[in-house]
Amino acid sequence: MIYGHILARETERAYAAPIREAIRYCRETDVSNMGECRMELRGEEMIVQICDRVTGRREERLPEVHRRYAELQFMAEGTEYMGYYPDRGDNRVLEDCLQEKDTLYYQENPLSEEKMLLMTPGTYAVFFPEDVHRPFCQTEAPARIKKIVIKMAVDIL
Repeated sequence: MIYGHILARETERAYAAPIREAIRYCRETDVSNMGECRMELRGEEMIVQICDRVTGRREERLPEVHRRYAELQFMAEGTEYMGYYPDRGDNRVLEDCLQEKDTLYYQENPLSEEKMLLMTPGTYAVFFPEDVHRPFCQTEAPARIKKIVIKMAVDIL
């Protein structure tokens, strides 16, 4: 997992080219007038999703992982908490949606030691297949957020 800010460029050289491309896309894209949508950035290798949603209580959000894609999640507007913990193989699958949308939803894992990342405008997090994450968790109360999610095929990283 990588956590950073869009304006911090000093470590960007250490990232794989697709991650640098995703960061550049987030830096250069104004989503203020965009609604929910999905676009191919580089065919099925890199897919962009614009998310315009309302956050909710942590308990209402499910932990998830992806297998074919890594995800860069960039907070454009608003604030959310995003849960994170490493997938150590001790999670139970609640719902398998790998075929339809490359997502496994997990049951709560009391041994996960989940950390809540504060996502504010300009921050981003990159989640790899071994990173469990729980997006769209409210900070103090439900609130509208807008973010860019860029899915990067694992085999191009």
